[in-house]
Amino acid sequence: MRCDIINVSIIQALKNRIITDIPRLLCIALFSIFTIGSTWAVEDSTEDFKPRIALKTNLLHDAILTPDIGLEVSFGNRFSVSAEGVYAWWSRESKHRYWRVRGGWVEGRYWFGDKSRQRALTGHHVGIYGSIHDYDFEFGRRGWQSPHATLGVGASYGYSFRIHPRLNLDLSARLGYFAGDVIKYKPQCNGYVCTSRCSRHYIGLTGLEVTLVWFPGKEKKNNPDYGL
Repeated sequence: MRCDIINVSIIQALKNRIITDIPRLLCIALFSIFTIGSTWAVEDSTEDFKPRIALKTNLLHDAILTPDIGLEVSFGNRFSVSAEGVYAWWSRESKHRYWRVRGGWVEGRYWFGDKSRQRALTGHHVGIYGSIHDYDFEFGRRGWQSPHATLGVGASYGYSFRIHPRLNLDLSARLGYFAGDVIKYKPQCNGYVCTSRCSRHYIGLTGLEVTLVWFPGKEKKNNPDYGL
């Protein structure tokens, strides 16, 4: 990723377009998923494809001390909607070290393959997502901060498999685009000095997940296996 020096008016126009279009496109996509998923769920009701609810956390985020929590709901055996968030606010000011990030994303998923008809949120899946986050990272002599929200949109692919009657492990990756301002700074004379400010636009890999998925409940209540 790099900061390009381009006309300020172009940057502002692009940011305004992103801010306007991403929520609109995401709402249209999620509405379509809800509508189609609800229709198929009614058609599949005789096969017990009722909505299942799962709580989840991305173990990769947890491993780097960035707590992650999410909720996913299935509609029929083909569609689901997931919402996930991260929040970390660690700092050691005496050594000028900050690890601060907060944000979240919403994703609509389509499930396919034989496994998806046997168990909720299991098998292959593809999806579209929208994200928003901000951050402040500093490692001793320099830091990076987002003065405003960074917005993103993209697509995902993954595979989820059973590891316990009520646990799945979901491996997935996201590709997409995000844009936002970034300030580079350094500590100096008991304060902070801005060394540069620019707009960042990135296309490529935007996320990796090794997610633990838990279906809360007992016996038949919210059981991920269909037909039980």
